[in-house]
Amino acid sequence: MALRYRSIFIGFGLALMAMCASTAAPAAVPSLLDKDAPDFVLKGLDGRNLRLSEFRGQVVLLNFWARWAGDSRKEMPALDRINTTYARAGLVVLGVSVDDDERRAGEFAGSMHLSYPILFDTDETVGRDYAVQKMPMTILVDRAGVVRYQNVGFKRGDEDAYLDKLRELLRE
Repeated sequence: MALRYRSIFIGFGLALMAMCASTAAPAAVPSLLDKDAPDFVLKGLDGRNLRLSEFRGQVVLLNFWARWAGDSRKEMPALDRINTTYARAGLVVLGVSVDDDERRAGEFAGSMHLSYPILFDTDETVGRDYAVQKMPMTILVDRAGVVRYQNVGFKRGDEDAYLDKLRELLRE
């Protein structure tokens, strides 16, 4: 009798392995490129609400970040330099924290002494609309509100790619 159950168990295990092996790879994250950027309203570090559509007519750099993501910490100073350099040319940089603890995220952002607005997406609604899977994620939105560039993560050289695309969008 034990042999019979053992055979059933082994057969079940083999069937399960076959199902797993034949399962297709997970679908790629849908791209927002060349689509309208989803509009949102989020509360900022200063307590005011900001709506993305308020910046129509300007180029917007959205940066989704989390205080626990090391690459976010590396990217923020680069974004601050970009903001300082290109704000007069029509660029708006918005940092969107996806931390669930708004107080701790606010303290972290404050310690970075950033010149651009920090917004809080504590329930990750906006992050879902933008298909954010990994931090940081940077998106460039053109003057018409269309997503024209997206980058996941941050490594040396990404700042140059942002600047190339950003300058192109500011000239349009």
